[in-house]
Amino acid sequence: MEPSAAPSPDAQSALRADLLDAVTHGPADLDRVLGLVVDRLAGPCGVRRARLVPAPALVDPDAVVVPLRVLGEPLGLLELTRRPATASRAEPRPDVLADLAHHVAVVVKAEENRRTRRLDADVTDAVRRLFEEGTRAASVREAAEVLARVTADVLRAERVAVHLSAEDTRILDVLDVGVPAGTAAALRAQLVGTRAADSPVWRHAEDTRGPVLADCAAVQPGRPGGFISTMQLRSYAAMPLLSARGPVGMVVCGDVTRARTWTERDRRVARQLALQGALVVDSARLRQAEHEHLAELQHRADHDGLTGLPNRGRLLAALAGALPAAPGAGGALLLIDLDGFKQVNDGFGHLVGDELLRAVARRLRRVLRHDDVAARLGGDEFAVFAAEASAADAGALARRLVEVLSAPVAVEDVTVRVGASIGVALLAEHGDDVPGLLREADARMYEVKRRGRTARADRHPEPAARG
Repeated sequence: MEPSAAPSPDAQSALRADLLDAVTHGPADLDRVLGLVVDRLAGPCGVRRARLVPAPALVDPDAVVVPLRVLGEPLGLLELTRRPATASRAEPRPDVLADLAHHVAVVVKAEENRRTRRLDADVTDAVRRLFEEGTRAASVREAAEVLARVTADVLRAERVAVHLSAEDTRILDVLDVGVPAGTAAALRAQLVGTRAADSPVWRHAEDTRGPVLADCAAVQPGRPGGFISTMQLRSYAAMPLLSARGPVGMVVCGDVTRARTWTERDRRVARQLALQGALVVDSARLRQAEHEHLAELQHRADHDGLTGLPNRGRLLAALAGALPAAPGAGGALLLIDLDGFKQVNDGFGHLVGDELLRAVARRLRRVLRHDDVAARLGGDEFAVFAAEASAADAGALARRLVEVLSAPVAVEDVTVRVGASIGVALLAEHGDDVPGLLREADARMYEVKRRGRTARADRHPEPAARG
């Protein structure tokens, strides 16, 4: 700070009064305080510049150096650079230097506290956003997307990518923000399935248990084909997500249009995001596992354990949702009974019989449309709810099923054959209620059996032929 005014007759005493006034009337500005020092001491003491320097530091040998402390905490040095010595140049008085050291230290500490509060506010806001959005994430992938967006916004990064890893650090998935589609595809192709631990950036982050912020990617490069080189980052911040159960991933962000000097604010935010991001991803992992567990329980409750087809309860629910049918509406229920299954089961055992039932289920899935429901009712009885099917559609479907289900089935070293009797009930004609629809389809199926309308020309075929 250069002098800007002539000194008063008792400049050193005036400086003490000015400093007291500066620090007692609202938040003091450090530049203004240093300006007062230069203005008051320029004449009597030859001071031409006042600045803060870290301790220890190289200083001008002719300068006056004042240590700054608040409650024993060192805050650096105040260096008063002076003009060359002249006969009229006086030394700053000890009492003035003592007051100067105290008042400047108070101002420095106050500015440091204000800066810390601003940093804390930034971190708090980032963490709040992360938790507010992250707690709504139903999967690990959604939580990682939230983390990527918050990181991009808070660190003002042009490109951000997140990888999720298994306990052995094998990369399972890669997500990106602000990354061109071709680059994003290259990231996934090059990284999914590789081990994060093979990256020098990952190892550095794991060793230090914290983020790695590099002002120049050329000085601290990653592995060839990794995040940094593929995203073409000139500077980067890499934040490992380390949870209690081990590494869960890493966030890498940075800029491609400029080199960047990361600030203390950036480092503080990165540390907090890495810590809280791991918690958010881990929490989403638990929610996802719980959701998958409940879905599995529901699937088991709604499906046949042997064939994987929907069970009777699931079929009845689908029918109940379609009834009562409107006049002229489509839809049909087909009840299927396998002819000759008992002979296969008795002649070749339950293992062969079970595999035959699985083959029937697979053939039903291949024939039916996406909206149709095929179910196993129990034993060798199956059903199909053909949504929107007309009478002609239902008849054609029944014939197709007879043909498909009558084809031979190879099971281990035997080939078995069954037929099928199918009864069809139309929702438009018999769809007042579910029990009535089932009774109609069942009656028609037994009518088909009595009339000998099975899938095979021979009513009593050989149950199997050796392969």
